[in-house]
Amino acid sequence: MSSVEFRKDLFADERDDTLNEIGKPKIRQDIEGHVTGRTAFFDDHLFDGLLHMRCVRSPHHHARIGSIDVSAAEAMPGVRRIVWPKDVPHNLNTLLSLINFGRDDEQLLSDKKVAYIGEPVLAVSAETEAVARSACAAIRVDWQVQLHVLDVEEALKPGAPIVNETYPNNCFDYGPYDHVKLRFGDVQAAFARADHIVEAEYEMSPIEHAPIETCGAIAAPETNDRFVCHTSTQALFFSLGTTAKLMDLSSARLHFIGGTVGGGFGGKVDSITEPMAVLGAILTGRPVKFQWDREEEMQVGPPRGAERWRIKDGVLADGTIMAREFTGFFAAGAYTRLSSYAGTKC
Repeated sequence: MSSVEFRKDLFADERDDTLNEIGKPKIRQDIEGHVTGRTAFFDDHLFDGLLHMRCVRSPHHHARIGSIDVSAAEAMPGVRRIVWPKDVPHNLNTLLSLINFGRDDEQLLSDKKVAYIGEPVLAVSAETEAVARSACAAIRVDWQVQLHVLDVEEALKPGAPIVNETYPNNCFDYGPYDHVKLRFGDVQAAFARADHIVEAEYEMSPIEHAPIETCGAIAAPETNDRFVCHTSTQALFFSLGTTAKLMDLSSARLHFIGGTVGGGFGGKVDSITEPMAVLGAILTGRPVKFQWDREEEMQVGPPRGAERWRIKDGVLADGTIMAREFTGFFAAGAYTRLSSYAGTKC
């Protein structure tokens, strides 16, 4: 009996639909494909005539966009399409609007200003990735650099540069408030009874998920005026809904295929790559691949935001915590994405 046949027997014995799993070893249902190399990832779905898309990205934290010269890029052999913000049918979104949480505040391609290093303003579809990269490098943008703010508390001070005009006080709105307050019991009375007061500040930097497979998608025209999209998303219906909204298409015209994710850890939920790939396929009538490289994954992906917590504890002599007072700041970056929701869970 071969090793593969032996494994198949093992899988057959271990599969159990009773949901009675506690205390029992369990073999992942997808492991056979992984260990035999038969698992298909999104990047395995290649098409004849595949184009490659890259973005022109901001080198500045905050800048207004002046004139843009694409003449050198357009003249390059192999360049098939320069994609402008005006090419996006509905160029404003936030993922959370699909669940009626948060306000649309982020363009797929920005046309007037950028609010973080790496924000995309144009895209190029070309015959090869190398040509697409060269074309992006040849595009000249008149960047009008603005003041920026990087610290979460500095951003809340009067007169701080406005990062996002949708939230002009640089803070998400929770109903009528720009903060959340939680109160349980009489904290000050408990502090008065405490034997010790302990105060400290704790800070967590942003956390990048760093999957081995970076975020990406391949889209192609199908029959019946539909578009197929192979994607590594962890949130297939969020990706479908976001793309339908940005492209101003009925979701019935989109055929999304997910499945295997080459690492995600929550970092493949924001659905940014799929709309770009589908847009490229719509504009060119050809299959288009849009995938971040490692630098983009680290720079423009959706990390877990930084947090800063100031905690004051009232403690008895035996170590019992009598009272806790804390103030927390969640550094969400330039746009909403998932942060306004995550902030309510801190």
